[in-house]
Amino acid sequence: MILNDRAQLYTMEGVASAMLMIVVVIFVLKAAPLTPNSASAAHMHIEKELEIRGQDLLTVLDYTPPDTEYSQLKQAIMGWTGSQFDGQAAIRPLGGPTNVTAGIFREVLGDIGIAYNIEFFYNTPTGYESRAMLWNGRPSDNAVIVSRKIVLHDEDMSANLALSEIIPDMSSTEFYNIVVVRMTLWRM
Repeated sequence: MILNDRAQLYTMEGVASAMLMIVVVIFVLKAAPLTPNSASAAHMHIEKELEIRGQDLLTVLDYTPPDTEYSQLKQAIMGWTGSQFDGQAAIRPLGGPTNVTAGIFREVLGDIGIAYNIEFFYNTPTGYESRAMLWNGRPSDNAVIVSRKIVLHDEDMSANLALSEIIPDMSSTEFYNIVVVRMTLWRM
């Protein structure tokens, strides 16, 4: 016969609180990332900053001032000879003047430790093709990609016949092709 049932109540209370503590520990471990490769809020902030910086740079370069015919980005496409340039050096295609756009990329991005690749994508009769203009190596896993579309017309291509051999005419109208300028950015 049991005269005092308090010992049983204390035991059940201890078991219940132990179970509750185990559930809380499991919940906390599942909720918090514990690996060093997990994306933290600071890491995601840096990636978003890179994306904004890259998109803003392409937007500014695509602006056409009132006193000029083409934007700097379109001039860079029209002056491109199809060659890939490695590194962030100033570009001198065919011994001509330095490509101003390459200097701007280097000044805005390269001088603060941001590596970048610039590729051109364009339509072809069989689909699409891509070529690199500026190549600074393989991007890291936290790279960000931004892009901008540039429309080329027949009159734009008359200035660079070498480019018309690379990028095909996709229409019998004044429209020539659309070039997607894709910029990949990452921290070094």
